[in-house]
This record gives sequence, structure tokens and C-alpha cells, in this order.
Amino acid sequence: MNELFEQQHQKLEQWSEAASAEGWISGRDIDQLREIERQQAEAIFSRKGQRPLIVAFFGGTGVGKSSLLNRLAGESIARTGVERPTSHEVTLFLHRDYLLGEFPADLPLEETRIAYHADDRRRLIAWLDMPDFDSVEEQHRVLVQAWLPYVDWLIYVVSPGRYQDDIGWRFVQKRGGKHSWLFVMNQWDQGHSEQLEHFRRRLQQEGFGDPVILRTSCIDPERDDDDFSRLEQTINEAIETYGLELLQQLGVQARLEELERVCEAFVDRLEGLPLDELETAWREKLLQSLEEVDAELTTNGRLLAGSFQQESVLPWRAPKKEPGEHAGSLQPSVLLSGIWSSRIETRLHDMASELEYLLQQRSVPLVPFGKWLQQLRQDAKGEFLQGGEAACANALLLPGGTIRRGVCRMAGWLSWLLPAAASGWVVYHLVIRFYQGTQGKAQFLGLDYAIHSGLLILLCWLLPWLLQRKLVPTLSESVAQALRAGTRAGLARIEEQGAAALAVALDSRANCLSGVKAICDELSERSEALTTRLPWSK
Repeated sequence: MNELFEQQHQKLEQWSEAASAEGWISGRDIDQLREIERQQAEAIFSRKGQRPLIVAFFGGTGVGKSSLLNRLAGESIARTGVERPTSHEVTLFLHRDYLLGEFPADLPLEETRIAYHADDRRRLIAWLDMPDFDSVEEQHRVLVQAWLPYVDWLIYVVSPGRYQDDIGWRFVQKRGGKHSWLFVMNQWDQGHSEQLEHFRRRLQQEGFGDPVILRTSCIDPERDDDDFSRLEQTINEAIETYGLELLQQLGVQARLEELERVCEAFVDRLEGLPLDELETAWREKLLQSLEEVDAELTTNGRLLAGSFQQESVLPWRAPKKEPGEHAGSLQPSVLLSGIWSSRIETRLHDMASELEYLLQQRSVPLVPFGKWLQQLRQDAKGEFLQGGEAACANALLLPGGTIRRGVCRMAGWLSWLLPAAASGWVVYHLVIRFYQGTQGKAQFLGLDYAIHSGLLILLCWLLPWLLQRKLVPTLSESVAQALRAGTRAGLARIEEQGAAALAVALDSRANCLSGVKAICDELSERSEALTTRLPWSK
């Protein structure tokens, strides 16, 4: 089971690191995972899988924890009262068969007294006397906190005068489900039954259905109501009934359940994000802002296009110009930069801030969207130019629409094809009538024919030529068209990137959610299979 907990904890830890890097959970969320205890009692012993049940005497100052351990051991192995040194100290009493390994860093060996015994009847239990958790020395509480994760069974020792201490109850509330529990009211020679019942009711209020409370008196051990003999007997009977391994696993089981709760909190955190609502608002705000920018760019484009001369350009090649004339100003980057203004820059900055506000309103993390929003703030003009230059260049090379260019080409062809056809027709009739005239079959053609033929040829050339001249766009029109095409393409790029940032964020969240749900489902399945509630647990 320890390996199971470690595997699940590692999976959730890896997931949380990835989710945090993508911005979906915060460091505060991860703190919940870090607070789960990972210490394993096996780490204290050199032989893996072979260890006793660790049972700790836990309580406040002066309640007689060390006296109980000495009474249990039959010798003075734990220092009591004034014998206890001013420094903090832990006493561990265990069978000599168990070899201790290298202590974890949070359990300093130099502050631990080790006492061994050879009683095989007590082989399965290691007794631990911990410092007073309410001591004036802060290090006592630190050492108690360090040892608690390694304890399987806690014996909470109180006295008639100290059973209501708030510090002790806070420990019970915090660690109620992580151990098996026995409760001992020591110094019973000074107590009475009302105190015992009041203590029992408080434990039941904390979730202990039928707490086992023993009465002991180290001063007068011969009392009829002294339950000291039941202390070790209760634990041994539990080992015989439920097995040593199950009792050892109770703490790990509690950690597994705590891990599941943290995992469920991650799921709730991600599922609670109103991303469907955000998606609609995001797209509306993006389109609305870009429409305002488009209107500003269109106005600037008209002003810039009007500054060019009203000269015509051919629709199938670059605009006509004298060598060097307009050469620099007709570069796509120059044209598009010419319609960019600080007002547009400010509007796009405002758009980024408005989109961030949408995220904040819905408690959606900024990080998944932050890269694009930052890029928009830092280089909105660069993104616009990158998206619009190609479209602007194509429009300059091919001014006018497709139909207009086609008709213009056709008019150009007709401007020489029709006059050639008319000339052929005139020559043909001239030759025929000349031949017929020599044969006396018809009259020779005269001046009227020559005038009419000339007019016909002129019209066949003039009409297509005039049509072509009408269709060829001016330089101003070509620039206006190029600016419009570049503006649309540049803003389309910004819109696409904004939509892509949203889509990437949604996909990222979906992947994070599916990942943590898989871990949560596995945890739930394993936890249900291992759930055991013992009479000595909360």
C-alpha cells in the first residue's frame, strides 16, 4: 500500500507541476498537495517490510506519559518529571530483532533514546514516548510534529486536570483519521467519573463513535479501577484480530484519502471555470475591438491613397512609374506602416486589457492566455505587418478585381484584333471590287469607300482602347485596394491568433482536466477497495 500511495502521489505531483506551468493551478493549490504527509515508518528500519507497530504516548506536560512507558517496560527507560532534561527527547522502546536504519533528516538520531528488550511477547510493538506537545520549548512541538507521521497508534494521555487543553484537542482534530487511537486518563487517583464521561462526550463530538478510554494511576497501581493491564492487551488483540499489516496501513490509507480529496479539489477547480461563457465573450470582444481598429485603418488608408498621383497602372504588372518615382513609398511595409497610428496601438493595448478583465471577472487564470496578450502589447504593429504585407504586395501586383483585369486584358487584345480584322475585311472587298471592275462586272470603289473603311478601322481600335483606359485603375485606386487588402489580412492574423490562443487554452484545460480526472478515478477505485474502519480509528 505504501508503494500505491507513492505512485499516486507522484502522478498527482507530476500533473500539478504541468498544470501549474500551464497556469491552471496556483502555488497555493499545490500547497495542498505538499501538505500531505509522505513519511513512511519503514524508513526508520533497515529491513524493508519488516517493522513493528509504532505506538506512541502523546500528551501534554505533567500527564505521566513517561511513567506509563516505564511501568509498561518494568524499568526506568524514559526520564520522568525532573529527570527529563531541558533539551527535547524521544524514547523508543522496541524488540532487539528490529534493526534501525539511518533516520530521516527530520528525526535527529542524537535526540532519540533507544532502548531494546528481548521479550518476544512484545515483539510486534515499538513503544514511543514523545516530548510534551505543550512545552514552553518550541523544539518540543517541532519534534512531536516530526514524529507523528511515523506513528501507527496514538495513545492520547490526559489527566483529570488537563483533559480539556485546547492544544491537545487541536492535535486530535487534525490527526483524528490518521491513526488508531487509545485514550488514557492517567492520575486517575485524582479523578472522578463525571470527568471521564465529559471526556468521552468530547471525543464523540470529534467523530470517535465509541472511544476506548482507559484509567490508570502510576502512584497507586493496585486500584481496582486501574485499567493499565488492558493497555497492551487492547493493542495485541487488535493485531491478532486485524493483522499487523492492516493496522500499519491505517495512516497510509488516510493519506490516500487525503490525496483523493486534493485531487477532487483540483477537478472542482478546473470544472468550475466558466469557459463556455468566456469563449463567447472573448470572441465578441475581439471582433468588436478589431472592427473599431479596422474603421480607423480604413480612414487612414483613404487619406494615404489620395496623396498619390492619379496616374493609371496596367492591371497585369506593377504600377507605371518613372524610374525612382514612388519606388520606396509603394513598398507594402511602408504603405501599411503609413496607416498605422498611436491611436491604433493604444486601442489594441486596451483590447488586451479588456480581455484580461474578462478573465479576471470569471476567475480564469491569465497565464494560459498571457503569452499572446503580452505579444499583442509588445508588437501589435509587427503582427499586423506580418499578416498584411503579402496581401498588400499581391494587390499592388494585380490591382483591380479578377473580372476587371479579365475585361481589361480582353479590351487590350480587341484593340489590335478588331482593327486587324476590319483591315482584312476592307482589303478583301477592295481586291474583289478591283477584279470585278477590270472585268466590267462592277464599278471600282471610290473615295466614299476609303472614308468609310478608315472610319470602321478607327472605331474597331478606338472602342476597345477607350474601354481599356477606363478599366485600368489609377495609382491611387491601386494603393487604396492594396491597403484595404493588407488591412484585412493583418487584422485577420490578429483575430486568428486571438482565437488560436483561446483554443489552445481550452485544449490545455481539457487535457489537464482529463488527466486529473483519470488520477482521481484511480484513487477513488483504490481507496474504496482499501477502506477499513477500525474501532480504534476515527
